[in-house]
Amino acid sequence: MLVGMVLCVGGRAAGGALDRQGKQWVPVEWSLRNPDWKGNPFDLAATAAFSHAESRERITTGMFHDGGDTWKFRFTGTRPGKWTFETASAAKALDGRSGTVTVAPDPGGRGFVTGFGSKWGWSGTGEVFVPQLVMYKSPDLYHGKGDVVDRDIKTFLVEHGFNGFHTMVFCRWFDIHQEGATGLGSKDPNPDPRTFEALELLIRKTHAAGGMVHIWAWGDESRAQTPLRLGGKNGPADRRLQRYIAARLGPLPGWTMGYGYDLWEWVKPDEMRTWHAHMRRQLGWPHLLGGRAHKNRLSQICEGLDYSGYEQHRPDYKKYCETLDKRPSQPSFSEDRFRIRQAGGYAFKDYDMAMTRRGLWHSTLAGGVANIWGRLDRQDSRLGSKPYARPEWIKTWSLFFRNRFLKDMTRDNRLTDGACLARPTKAHYVFYKEDADSIRMDLSKMAGPQPAVAVDALKPYKEIDLGRLQPQKHTWKAPHKSDWAIAVGEFSFPQ
Repeated sequence: MLVGMVLCVGGRAAGGALDRQGKQWVPVEWSLRNPDWKGNPFDLAATAAFSHAESRERITTGMFHDGGDTWKFRFTGTRPGKWTFETASAAKALDGRSGTVTVAPDPGGRGFVTGFGSKWGWSGTGEVFVPQLVMYKSPDLYHGKGDVVDRDIKTFLVEHGFNGFHTMVFCRWFDIHQEGATGLGSKDPNPDPRTFEALELLIRKTHAAGGMVHIWAWGDESRAQTPLRLGGKNGPADRRLQRYIAARLGPLPGWTMGYGYDLWEWVKPDEMRTWHAHMRRQLGWPHLLGGRAHKNRLSQICEGLDYSGYEQHRPDYKKYCETLDKRPSQPSFSEDRFRIRQAGGYAFKDYDMAMTRRGLWHSTLAGGVANIWGRLDRQDSRLGSKPYARPEWIKTWSLFFRNRFLKDMTRDNRLTDGACLARPTKAHYVFYKEDADSIRMDLSKMAGPQPAVAVDALKPYKEIDLGRLQPQKHTWKAPHKSDWAIAVGEFSFPQ
């Protein structure tokens, strides 16, 4: 059971025994016994259909086997009020169970990761953000280790300022200790509950801390990190896994999923579409699903996924802008891992600390492209990132944009000799310029005088008060040459 999740245990009790109270965006869990099951318990089909009377919204989710004669199902209320549910299955013990969930409102609940046009956001609050994720460990290294996850959240989300983790599963879906298919004892394996326990732990704790988790389902076929040797893509074992992911992880808010990496080597467009469509049918709640495309191209392996994924080597501000402009109706993800690793063979695409810092600003000022970052310094990728040498640079980016990246902001570089994001209200602006000792800002159409602050991106976060700027053209003279950001307008900040 997850801490913070409401747990309900049911036998064949009378009506009302399964009625529960819940809170919006918080999963509720039921546990049912099915002692007479036969065959493979992971193939037994059972669902629970939830209905919200007031809105008529309907959510159907699968049950999942949790060992022995136990099946579970989960529900997360997307709306406050009364929900009714009824189960369906060929197994009599799991069929025809009914009850209600009364969901209390949570106005501040973030909800699920979603898209608002080209921007990433939270379905609950409607707020947008730019996923700047840090490479994390493989599930075997954090399974059952809540203290390790807590420590890493403190290091990377609180102290550094990243807003989520990237974790790779590969064939650990079937055995938490086996990365590749060749190490599995079966060609038709079942999901390993330990892997899901690890992912649940990471997702729950990260979401509670305000962040998200991005999962790579598969890896590279040359390393046997795919389902090709296990009955094939969308084969029986893969479909069984997809159903289990949807039933067990689907109700949990705070995660997205990419199909893997080097996909152009082993995945065909129709196979990707089939995976996406089947996952969509099984998932009761929306999670953004995508797949990284061809190397240094703006094409996609297939269109119609939930975000656009790219393998880009050292994208600059211009490339981030091109990326967003290519498919403006959905979020974009530069889904290579931007690593500081000091290892041979990848010098042409690896990063240093300065490139990392500027990459955070470039991807945000372009309009919000997601990225994955990691400092390995010769460490194996499965161990995740080491702390960065200059965490204050990352934290400065994070604090500057904590409530200054807004849903209706768009690029308007006509207003400056650097980069600019502006709202159509003409009351909020962000300016940025590198190696600068001055920044020109055309505020002649601004809606009245507005307060302004400047921040040096190369130093720990500190605001320089520029007073109230008048609606006119300005040239701000910096106290020294650096990469500078200026925020103009009344921005509200969370307490």
